[in-house]
Amino acid sequence: MSNGLFSGVALKPRMIVFDLDCTLWPFDCDVYQGHEFRKKNGVIVDSDGAEVLVCNDSSFILNSIKDEKDVLLACASRTFTTDIARQLVRLRGWHHLFDFMEIYPSCKVKHFTTLSQKTGVPFHEMIFFDDLSWNIQDARQLGIHAYLVPNGITVPIVRRAIREYERFASERRNLQTSLA
Repeated sequence: MSNGLFSGVALKPRMIVFDLDCTLWPFDCDVYQGHEFRKKNGVIVDSDGAEVLVCNDSSFILNSIKDEKDVLLACASRTFTTDIARQLVRLRGWHHLFDFMEIYPSCKVKHFTTLSQKTGVPFHEMIFFDDLSWNIQDARQLGIHAYLVPNGITVPIVRRAIREYERFASERRNLQTSLA
């Protein structure tokens, strides 16, 4: 059963990958260096008591993708503040949603190579979202369907990416069939 993100989509990507900073949440983790986090009345707050926000559609998008049993969900973040990123993912409950988490200071090529090796998913069957153009460029050079989200992730962006992926996958399948 498909949810709103995948309604009417027959050819789905095998993996969808998100950057964290300025993609799923509207900040870079390093701004919170030295802060402690906790949940207060169901809200994540920093050591100053300020709420730590995420992009509005992030939780809905991640839960919707996780509901698709044949689509893997991953994050790939090259942050230097890995402890903060992992803690925020855990406090949000997203660690239960991500099948794979590549959170370490390295280039996206390393993240994607590791994800492909761990899962057997080829690059051309992945979709990736990030706010930084050079990460998008690196992913595209590998053959990944990569989307720049300079203002964070939204449902319309993800829907469009899934439909564009389906069109590409259909064309690829038709080409392979005609060559066989």
